[in-house]
Amino acid sequence: MGRTSKDKRDVYYRLAKENGWRARSAFKLLQLDEEFQLFQGVTRAVDLCAAPGSWSQVLSQKIG
Repeated sequence: MGRTSKDKRDVYYRLAKENGWRARSAFKLLQLDEEFQLFQGVTRAVDLCAAPGSWSQVLSQKIG
């Protein structure tokens, strides 16, 4: 049988699912934090565009 479009998704999509992230965009936020220390000293944050929720997941892990 042929591969479906879901089978052809990139490596970050598969890594996100394996690591429990809602979307691959979590890796981008983690990368930005690693480079610029975005969450250093942060105690509260608001995610105003909360779909699909991977950034909220990262925020809760980093500052929660």
